[in-house]
Amino acid sequence: LTAFISHKIRQYQLMNKNATTGRSNYSEQELYVGGELGKRQGNLLHYDAFAQVGMTGKAIGQFDLKGNLDLNFHLWNDTVSFLGRASISNVLPSFYMRNYHSTHFWWDNVNSEKEFRTRIEGELNIERWNTNLKAGVATIKNYTYFNQKALPTQYSENVQIVSAGLSQNFHAGIFHLENEISWQKSGNSAVIPLPDLSLYHNFYLQTQLAKGVLRVQLGADVRYFTKYKALTYTPAIQQFHLQATENQTDVGGYPIVNVYANLHLKRTRFFVMMYHVNQGTGNSNYFLAPHYPLNGSLLKFGLSWNFYD
Repeated sequence: LTAFISHKIRQYQLMNKNATTGRSNYSEQELYVGGELGKRQGNLLHYDAFAQVGMTGKAIGQFDLKGNLDLNFHLWNDTVSFLGRASISNVLPSFYMRNYHSTHFWWDNVNSEKEFRTRIEGELNIERWNTNLKAGVATIKNYTYFNQKALPTQYSENVQIVSAGLSQNFHAGIFHLENEISWQKSGNSAVIPLPDLSLYHNFYLQTQLAKGVLRVQLGADVRYFTKYKALTYTPAIQQFHLQATENQTDVGGYPIVNVYANLHLKRTRFFVMMYHVNQGTGNSNYFLAPHYPLNGSLLKFGLSWNFYD
């Protein structure tokens, strides 16, 4: 059990509208009290909990509570672990979401409502099967985001996000297949756009050559996510924001395929990869954000040699 007091002082300077007349100064002070409780000994059950509550200044009304649980047990001659996570917080948006001065963008004392967030997540690991399952649900009230005009704003209603994921690996002899599948659903895609499905698959063969001295991996991996109206980017504020209402475009629905070889000889590692090997096949909509395409095909290689004293 641990208790603490935290006092934070933050000072900021922002330009005035007439940049030659000096700068505007801002100062924020926060005082928190909190504690931590945990159990890390033993093999069956571990947990930890953290809590802090604001007492003065901008911290009044703010709080952050979170906890983790780790339960390990035997099932079907295997070790199974369950992890549970939960959090609840009521926190002001960051200073620059409330105040910002520049030549092209300017806002002051906006988004003053605290963001109220809750999240519950569970995870199940089955070691023998190389299986990992997870699911979670999060709710946000007064979500702070950048709108279609790249200006920060708050959505006063609740937004819920539900997610689930599966990681499953297989191997037979020298052949290996790694798989990750993620599903997520936003309760309001106009405020928090998300791809419904994201996939990652990695197929490779791994073997030993030269009497077991040289380890070789040869394989290919693919990444894919379904189409959605991704956030666009504005360099002037270095932030992603919602696309303008007119001329919206979908991003996704395009696989990125890489082929590679990894060699490991004693203290030396060498790799060569052909990134985005499928460029020019199918559609050409390979964007991570509107107007920001992925790199085309690239040949990458590298060498690592560890030295010992």
